[in-house]
Amino acid sequence: MNREINQLKLLIKTDYLTDIKSKSFWIGTFLAPILIIVFGVVIGFLASDSDAMQEVASSTGGDKDLTGPQAAGMLVGMILTMFLMMFGAQVYSKVRKEKINRIMEVLATCVTGRQMMLAKVISVALIGLTQLVFWIVLLLVGAVVILIMTQPDIPWEYLKDPRIYLGTVWCILFLVGGYVFYAALYAACGAMTDKDSENQGYMTALTFMLLGSMYVSMYATDHVNTFTMICSFIPFTAPSICVTNALAGSIPVWGTILECLALYAFAWLAVSFSGKIYTSSILLKGKKFSPKDIIVFLKLK
Repeated sequence: MNREINQLKLLIKTDYLTDIKSKSFWIGTFLAPILIIVFGVVIGFLASDSDAMQEVASSTGGDKDLTGPQAAGMLVGMILTMFLMMFGAQVYSKVRKEKINRIMEVLATCVTGRQMMLAKVISVALIGLTQLVFWIVLLLVGAVVILIMTQPDIPWEYLKDPRIYLGTVWCILFLVGGYVFYAALYAACGAMTDKDSENQGYMTALTFMLLGSMYVSMYATDHVNTFTMICSFIPFTAPSICVTNALAGSIPVWGTILECLALYAFAWLAVSFSGKIYTSSILLKGKKFSPKDIIVFLKLK
């Protein structure tokens, strides 16, 4: 057991340091917030100067204004979906690269397929956490500079609201659970075959699931009904919908806890599923997998 843990730690450390030391990581880390700001400014300028965009926004906004918690829930649900899509694609890319370069075959002589899969999932999570910490530091520095220069009257009493801290906990829990679930599936997609057409098909399916979950979470912002409650317990749509409902206060706390437990149970099943696919497909090249093949993989120990 200790030997397997040490091997997993070594794989994670190797993957993490390899990416951290690359120029592309730091270029992307610096450019991402700049591009987001520029994109937001451009869209805002175009929206303010375009009658068509304003009419579309007013026609889709509805008669009922969103409350602060509802707006925050919808925004966080959208951001969470984007994070899942971005980091899942990174897991897929890393696995795909090792599959094509046949590095997986060399590693398979020393470690198990499940260890390789978990190493990719955890290393990408650590890389994303590193980027997030860097962005938070930049944000805090910028906020401090703005506060010193402008000295605005900020209502600090809002920080005493326990809903802020409870909402932060829900965001972290559903982000981690959703990431583990989707990252495991992205890893399985990258390891399943070396044919580009099949890999892209799997990637497209996962991308549409994530986009669908984002739109359903937007609908769930002010619609709590049977459809959204069912989607809250479906792992493909649960992360963004559950965060939206939790922050908006649409369901009681005990309901959010049940949704969180269900998501983590499905995440564990996804890791088990992907580990078997990963282990079974390491040495297979140029084969087109059928549903029957996948069922055979799942029956293997």
